[in-house]
Amino acid sequence: MRLATLIIGELILLGASILVFRSVWILLDEYFGNSYLTLMLVLGIILAVIGLMLVNYEVKCGLQKAHKIH
Repeated sequence: MRLATLIIGELILLGASILVFRSVWILLDEYFGNSYLTLMLVLGIILAVIGLMLVNYEVKCGLQKAHKIH
């Protein structure tokens, strides 16, 4: 039962993220147009790398803590 709830929650988050992404995309097109596409791409890549590094660090710390407990 817990796994089904987790899967439903993940699907809801996936759908919500699609709606948010599409809304942000339309807003950026409306306000900036095509003139800043390169800048937004570079900024997006930098933010994605930083986010992935933070997530990776937290997962690594969590795994090390779990390993020390056992």
